[in-house]
Amino acid sequence: CLGGVSMEKIRFDDFIKLNRGFDLPDSQIEDGVYPVVASTNIKAHHSTYKVNGPMVVTGRSGSLGAVQYIEGKCWPLNTTLYVKDFKNNNPRYVYYFLKTMHLEQYNAGAGVPTLNQNHLHSLKINVHEKEDQRRIASILSAYDNLIENNNKRIRLLEQMAENLYKEWFVRFRFPGHETVEMENGLPKGWKYYLIRNLCEINKKTISSKNKSVLIHYLDTSSITDNCITGYEDYILEDAPSRARRMVKHNSIVFSTVRPNLRHLGIIKNPEDNTIVSTGFAVFDCKCQIANIIYRYLASPEIVNYCQSIAEGAVATYPSIKPEEIGRLKIALPPLNIAQQLNNKLEVLNNQQNKLLRQNDNLTRQRDLLLPRLMSGKLEVKVEE
Repeated sequence: CLGGVSMEKIRFDDFIKLNRGFDLPDSQIEDGVYPVVASTNIKAHHSTYKVNGPMVVTGRSGSLGAVQYIEGKCWPLNTTLYVKDFKNNNPRYVYYFLKTMHLEQYNAGAGVPTLNQNHLHSLKINVHEKEDQRRIASILSAYDNLIENNNKRIRLLEQMAENLYKEWFVRFRFPGHETVEMENGLPKGWKYYLIRNLCEINKKTISSKNKSVLIHYLDTSSITDNCITGYEDYILEDAPSRARRMVKHNSIVFSTVRPNLRHLGIIKNPEDNTIVSTGFAVFDCKCQIANIIYRYLASPEIVNYCQSIAEGAVATYPSIKPEEIGRLKIALPPLNIAQQLNNKLEVLNNQQNKLLRQNDNLTRQRDLLLPRLMSGKLEVKVEE
């Protein structure tokens, strides 16, 4: 232990200074390397930046409560607040401290949720001394570093599986393709299937009667290109109203809002109480080719097509109807051969799933430690 945790009570505005982010219309975003930070996630990457890292960003308007840590240069949007001045406090410590504050409770907006900065800056808070800040940040960031390393491996496996899908189902260079003739643009024996004929769509929703049941919830913003950043545990009564879709092993989830953000993936061996947002269309494959169906739906061509339909429907809040996805067609070999190819993709997806489960466990352990460390209830000693 530290021999007693030393903390100081100060005003919030003596701890850090927050500043509003900057305007950047979608039409002006130019492809680049600098993260464009929205209130809950990285929205895009731009060719230039507004602030140097490390940077801590939280939601100012619309979505409140999420806190993000950005290591390098970035562009925080005008819907966010970023830390303009850390006032010599450890940036990582500031990030973890804000996560424990539940900033959504300082909502001052009558319609659109808006963070009440005046109330925030007048708060009295307890903060650790600088050396203790460094130690606490070191412990908690060790978990986050492990999670990020796993995420990099997950993205690599995702790319490998995507390349394999393209080789077999786009270029038609599948095992044994040399001996198969082409007919009407497809290998002989292949044909087109409607997604709705291969999958059940949004089959089950959780009953709202048992309000005390514990659920393991996945929101649309928490999965991108099959990489899950974290589940949240809720009592159903306290869960977001969109926490209703039930999933099972090999359920494919596809966010119907702004498909170009690629909030999609395939769920592997979920806990029995796993629930996802109604912002997802959930596809449960009737035959053993779920990995192929996922790769098809995740392909850039299909995502771009879905985005074009969504924008054509409602430009201000682009979304696509699940039945429109169900009308898409996929080219497949005879299903017994498709199942063999699916099994090869399953190997890569299982490796991803193992890493995702590690991340889920690491996230839970970190989140158990976080409030105890930040409140001073847990004393720590870090060997130099």
